[in-house]
Amino acid sequence: MTERTAERKKTNGVSAKKLLIPLLTALAILQASIIFLIVAIGARSSELSKTRSDSASYIEEATSLLAGSSLLSETCTNFVLVPATAAGGTNINPVAAYAEELAKAEHRGDQIVANFETYGVSGGTLGYLREAAHCANDMIDAQLHAIALVKDIYGLPDIPPLDSLPLPALSQKELTMTGTEKEAAAKGLVLSGTYSLNKANVSKDVNLALASLREEADARTAELLGAIGRLRALMWTITVSIILLLAFIFATTYRMLLKPLLDFAPLISGDKALDEHRGLAEVRLVAGAYNSLLKRREALDELLRSAAETDKLTGIPNRYGFEKYLLELGDEGYSLAILIFDVNYLKQTNDALGHAAGDKLLRTTAECIRTCFGDAEDCCYSRFGGDEFAAALKNVSTEKIERMIDAFREQQKRYDVSISWGYAYTDERSKTSLKALMDEADKRMYEQKKNMHENGVMPCSLREAIEAGKTREGID
Repeated sequence: MTERTAERKKTNGVSAKKLLIPLLTALAILQASIIFLIVAIGARSSELSKTRSDSASYIEEATSLLAGSSLLSETCTNFVLVPATAAGGTNINPVAAYAEELAKAEHRGDQIVANFETYGVSGGTLGYLREAAHCANDMIDAQLHAIALVKDIYGLPDIPPLDSLPLPALSQKELTMTGTEKEAAAKGLVLSGTYSLNKANVSKDVNLALASLREEADARTAELLGAIGRLRALMWTITVSIILLLAFIFATTYRMLLKPLLDFAPLISGDKALDEHRGLAEVRLVAGAYNSLLKRREALDELLRSAAETDKLTGIPNRYGFEKYLLELGDEGYSLAILIFDVNYLKQTNDALGHAAGDKLLRTTAECIRTCFGDAEDCCYSRFGGDEFAAALKNVSTEKIERMIDAFREQQKRYDVSISWGYAYTDERSKTSLKALMDEADKRMYEQKKNMHENGVMPCSLREAIEAGKTREGID
């Protein structure tokens, strides 16, 4: 398993892909639903408009059956009751109007019924119209029969539209009637109880058909309006859902993506670790990668800082590290002791025993200083350069320093080395400067070094090597 794969497996949180794809899919489905609902509402609205238009047309057509039947009845009755003019001629105006109306086939009951059979209206409506048409046809038969009787008395000119009247032939009995009898028979046809009943039935059945048409139209209109209302309510619900989903997407994106990234900026500027437990998985991976990089950089900085502040040969702080420690102490509020050390006979050791022995001498010196002065609560010891070392002890009494120096003398004997030292002390750091302390300690160290050389205090191993003639004359 690669390091990147392992890092992904350790990272918790939802990935952007797993979060956004379902949300965007849901959003697309909702938007498609809105489009579908708009089309469905448009279709229902068109159907509603057509229903209202068709209803008005059907009502007008059904009403024309009653109007036509009434007009035929009125004109025929006028002619039969007043067949002659005052001048003794035939009263052709009513019968001409009758002929014109009878010629309008679209106003005839049979044609209207045939039309309604194609409209898809209810069986009840068709039944009413069929009954009305049947009664209207019986009335027309009676009207034509009456006109034929009157014509046989007064005659009719052979002119349009009179020549198109489908008058029935009179029976042999009717032909033998007198004019007065024929008039009476004609009047009986249009004024009889049967005729009046047929006339009333036409009006009744047409009105029932109209009521049925209106009821059907109202029911269909209510159904379509209800469907449109439900579709609109659903569309508004989906619209609100889209708004809420968009708000959720924005809030989630802000909380899990934008906000963590915005919070990262000041942390990155301040070289601080990022929170790996916030945001989307990708954001957490970025935070984890940055934190890993930050740790590596800090480790590298620590390594470089250690290299810059540490003496490579002895492993203790160098002069830079020592001075840095002193600067970080501050200028007041504590006692301070400065010790300066100088390794004696380093040149003779290099000449007599080799540079490896000289390096060992320097490391031994560092070990002696660390062992004797390093147990102070707050201290720093360093190789100051060449054969010089230094130590700083914070908040240490003079009595403890003397005990440390006694132990340092014994340690030199144990390791068979010769080291000069001098120290300066102040019970309050603000009373003197670091330079003054360093100068005083350095002065005392050189005084001791001079005495040690004058007294010939030399390590045994080095004296033996010199006596064996393995080194040049002179001292360091």
